[in-house]
Amino acid sequence: MSLKKCGLLLLVLLSASALSAQDWTGMGRLEGTVKDPDGKPIPDATISLRWTDGKGPDVKTNSKGHWARMGLNGGMWNVDIAAPGFQTKKTSFNVSQAARNEPINVTLEKAVAQEAPHEELSVGGKKISKETADAIEKANVAWNAKNWADARASYEKVLTELPDNEGVLEHLEFACYNAKQYDDALQYARKVVALAPDNTNSWLVIAELELQKGKLDEGKAALEKVPDEKIPDPAPYLNMGINYYNKNRSAEAEQWFTKAITKAPESTDNADAYYYRGLARFAEKHMDDAKGDFEKYLQLAPAGSNADTVKEILNSMKPGKPARKSPPPHHG
Repeated sequence: MSLKKCGLLLLVLLSASALSAQDWTGMGRLEGTVKDPDGKPIPDATISLRWTDGKGPDVKTNSKGHWARMGLNGGMWNVDIAAPGFQTKKTSFNVSQAARNEPINVTLEKAVAQEAPHEELSVGGKKISKETADAIEKANVAWNAKNWADARASYEKVLTELPDNEGVLEHLEFACYNAKQYDDALQYARKVVALAPDNTNSWLVIAELELQKGKLDEGKAALEKVPDEKIPDPAPYLNMGINYYNKNRSAEAEQWFTKAITKAPESTDNADAYYYRGLARFAEKHMDDAKGDFEKYLQLAPAGSNADTVKEILNSMKPGKPARKSPPPHHG
């Protein structure tokens, strides 16, 4: 499997992540309280939670001014808080599905008679200008339309007032990635993990892009930042193994191919992991183990793209046949 193919597999994994604009449901939870300027709870206040596609639930506060909502996708949410007789408050919050989110506790100012309600604009508790709020809205529209150039341009305007906002930086990272502006994507991914060391999506992007640059150690270091249970797809491990194999580091390559196999040992889509591990074991002269991997490949993918090569290698391993000096090279 080429690096390009592995990259596509990784992108599929990422597209189902917290950045998905197609489905606002997930494992995240938000809660908070709404009070008046005297510190008294405001019951029946409406909290409108809107995902980047403009969809999402409304929640009401109880008699104690408290509200909570489960089942939210990870990423940036717009949060509007309104109650009769009070000024509406608008904010945004970057929801995590893996960790507890800090409560959103707000105080609503009383509406001023004869004046239009004032809307306080903020993101993550930081006040922003109307220009920045408009840029966020334009960026989200462009993002949903997969117009990566316009999304990037608008999100970069937001950075003027929110230079350290994880959600904005993460959207910029993937806008650049999807536009194949990989150097810029890597730069933004590095900024994301500096703010949020547990951001697995950005570490996976860093690992892939560093490997594309031929920086094996940097790619390995990034991938090792991601817990194994948070990598459901074998592609990152397969990608890493191919890079080690191409640098003639077969023993280390074998370890990564084994990790890829462990993720999906009987999947036809993962047959190449057996093929590459067989090559690595062949190079290490572990012939019995290599033979077992090649035979497993043919079992899973008898008409696969590497089937003819595997049959040729297996034939060369029969008694009386001239042994190959080295396995065929892989051009990733």
